[in-house]
Amino acid sequence: MPTEEQNPGLMLQVLDTAYVQVLNGFGIFPSAESLAREYLEKNSADPVRAANDLIAWQMTKAATSGFLTNLGGVATLPVAIPANISSVIYIQLRMIAAIAFMGGYEVHSDKVKTLVYASLLGAAAADVLKDAGIKLGERLTAAAIARVTGAVAKRMATSAAARLLAKLGLSSATNFARLVPIAGGIVAASVDAGATKAIGAVAIKLFLPQESTVAPSPLAPLPAGEGNT
Repeated sequence: MPTEEQNPGLMLQVLDTAYVQVLNGFGIFPSAESLAREYLEKNSADPVRAANDLIAWQMTKAATSGFLTNLGGVATLPVAIPANISSVIYIQLRMIAAIAFMGGYEVHSDKVKTLVYASLLGAAAADVLKDAGIKLGERLTAAAIARVTGAVAKRMATSAAARLLAKLGLSSATNFARLVPIAGGIVAASVDAGATKAIGAVAIKLFLPQESTVAPSPLAPLPAGEGNT
């Protein structure tokens, strides 16, 4: 459990503000939905191919310092974290949300948003997803999403935020301001193309079907034997 000093609420503020930008887009940067449609069109509506194509390009963006330092929207984030870190968070959140959209999921849903936040942890997302009985690599059904109730979503989001603080080397929320002068070192250690690739792989496992390249609709009738809980 996160300590009071870790205060994941600050990170949740960052994620929530960035996610609004991800859904709406800003300036020259398209929304997650627009990005998803673009890559689906380029890849013959095959969501897996489209997702892998998207991940490859987002890896390039995450590794390009010029893009990171000139992403104007990060100035609106509520916490003064290093610009490079907030830029990469935006890149990765938009990538995950786009992949979720490719899979047919409602990215404006708070439940899907919680799953997107968990995906930011890469392989460690599996531990957070357990709270809703979700296993990476298994088909994400409407019944599984239904288990992400308000209380469960809050626990999952808080856990994801606390783990993300630690992943970024920000073990305490009060370290945000102190770490601004050494942002370059943090980016080099924690937020790079490799991390983006790993996060993208988790998003594919979570939001795209493993048995075929045809994306399911989470609003479609459940298979026989399944029900909402």
